Amino acid sequence: MIHVIVNANARAGRKQKASEIVEQALKDAGIAYTLYLAAEEGDTRRLCNELSSVPGEKTIWVVGGDGTANEAINGLCVNEELSFVYLPAGSGNDLARGLKLPQKLREAIDKVLSSTAKKEYDYGEMELICGEETVTTRFAGSSGIGYDAKVCEEVNTSKLKKRLNKFHLGKLAYYMVAIRQVFVNPRFQVTLIPDGGVSRSYSDCIFLCMMNHRYEGGGLKMAPDADPCDGQITVTFAHNMRPLKVLLIMPLILTGAYTKLKNVETIRCRELEVITNCPQYVHNDGEVLGEYRHLKVRCGEGKLRMPEV
Repeated sequence: MIHVIVNANARAGRKQKASEIVEQALKDAGIAYTLYLAAEEGDTRRLCNELSSVPGEKTIWVVGGDGTANEAINGLCVNEELSFVYLPAGSGNDLARGLKLPQKLREAIDKVLSSTAKKEYDYGEMELICGEETVTTRFAGSSGIGYDAKVCEEVNTSKLKKRLNKFHLGKLAYYMVAIRQVFVNPRFQVTLIPDGGVSRSYSDCIFLCMMNHRYEGGGLKMAPDADPCDGQITVTFAHNMRPLKVLLIMPLILTGAYTKLKNVETIRCRELEVITNCPQYVHNDGEVLGEYRHLKVRCGEGKLRMPEV
């Protein structure tokens, strides 16, 4: 028995609902399943928590975009009895890219069903620290502070993405906002402490990406060497660049070649403490969490058992 949680608003194409495609694929394969439609924000998280907390072997499929995946990872009770599958039905689908899944839902389902082995994948954990209060959350693929988080904040609060999604051009919203934010987003000072070791301080920081997978922002290869199974967070950041230079190197982010440039650095660590001189927007999997100036990011203690594709 497979428990299938589908974002009720997710579609694969202009007409067909994602839930219809999933049901047809499982019926064709002769696999028993129970379908749950997540209609409201928080439904996916609640359902994942309820289903994964039941003792015994269980398999949970989650179908939706990166935001749906983020809800899922924050609800799951990660344990050795859980098998988890994420299937893409969003506009960005960065997690699917990181997992090497096809972007088309039916093709991704077929690939999962044809898999004969399972692999253990990492997930990220973040502590957001504000005075005496600490909020702990998780991310499946990516997190960031500064420029990329501000891009997410503007895209998520504007009507642009919704309008473009109607024409299957949701990724274009990220690119349009990203260009504008190159010139208007303020820089910040940051101190990084990897694995509790020697601190490193940087002025005029543009962005700081903390990645479990390679992609964010609808296919931008922010961490080309990130390995989702190595037990580490891959951190990439840029500093001391003029806006025009940032704009000119943006095409290099598509291939990941930007990490070889001067003033772009990479750190791999199990845990990273981040302290900025002023509050900055923070995102997990494209979901903006607010503005903070002190946080800790680490690789989660557990492992997600997922099909090897």
